[in-house]
Amino acid sequence: MCSPKYILSILFLVIIITPSAPGVDGNMMSMLDFRYFRCVMKREWKCPDSEIGFYLFTPERPVSQRINVRHIHLLPKLGWKLTRKNVFIVHGFNGTHAKTPMSFIRDAYLWRKDYNVFMVDWSKLSRFPCYLSALANMRLAAQCTAQLYSYLTQNGALAKMITCVGHSLGAHICGMMSAHLTKKQYKIIGKSVFLE
Repeated sequence: MCSPKYILSILFLVIIITPSAPGVDGNMMSMLDFRYFRCVMKREWKCPDSEIGFYLFTPERPVSQRINVRHIHLLPKLGWKLTRKNVFIVHGFNGTHAKTPMSFIRDAYLWRKDYNVFMVDWSKLSRFPCYLSALANMRLAAQCTAQLYSYLTQNGALAKMITCVGHSLGAHICGMMSAHLTKKQYKIIGKSVFLE
């Protein structure tokens, strides 16, 4: 049986985190939104993780190609070229690899014709209204992305030819990747979001 303190703390989180629905009369029950209980907070920190996806886009193949990180040696067959620069693009809270502004950033790099573009999709771990669990899940997203980064450097890619671009919480993931790398990242570009 749940203690009263536990129930009150969950109720507080639901009320604070969940936006009120339009046209609601303001009573206590209308404030409850049990969508919060669909949030995912990872307890195991193992990579690869099925809820973190990586997608490769290249100038020759500007379409989404999911990378099977268990068979990472197949990257060249997907169009990855060692001679090109690499960019990791990481979305923020309630984003995906296919939503704007991430798609704009991806297309800008592809337009240059000299980048392998890796999109990191951790949307299942960062969906609305689960901000608190998204904060906790950033560590795992950073760890798994760092493993892919390490694979590239171990197979000849130069760190100075790899950039990590992050939007909002994605910027923090780019920074957190360094904790899992033996070589420092050369370039991180971050854009945070401020609410007005």
